[in-house]
Amino acid sequence: MRASPRSDRNDEADCFRFGWGAAFRTAVLLMFAILALFVASIGLYGVMSYLMSQRTREFGIRLAVGASSGALLRLVLGQAAKLVSIGICLGLVGAMVVARAISSLLYGISPFDTATFASVSLVLAVVAFLASYIPARRAASIDPMVALRYE
Repeated sequence: MRASPRSDRNDEADCFRFGWGAAFRTAVLLMFAILALFVASIGLYGVMSYLMSQRTREFGIRLAVGASSGALLRLVLGQAAKLVSIGICLGLVGAMVVARAISSLLYGISPFDTATFASVSLVLAVVAFLASYIPARRAASIDPMVALRYE
């Protein structure tokens, strides 16, 4: 008798039968999570940069009245840190709620992985810091008269 090829099985069925399906789903979730982090970083940078650029006239008035550029940077970064900390706290609460819902899709990690939560929070905090610092530094270094005429 001649041996027939394994035409009755397909690779996808073998993949799920041997437990590779869970690893594949986790890899897809990881790719989407990285993409979401990238998109969130771009959005956060855009919003924070826009908020700082809208305050250029205020920065010019503060500089004209006598504020130093260092004091202006401390003020802006302090306000940005407050906004970012509120956003990160709310985001962590939301992530923990969603983690319960997707826990059945995860393979090899717990849904409440502290390293993941900490690293994502750190990345978003650094992006928000840079998004606030760069426009604030630019506004603090311009001539107050130019900033007052800005609009």
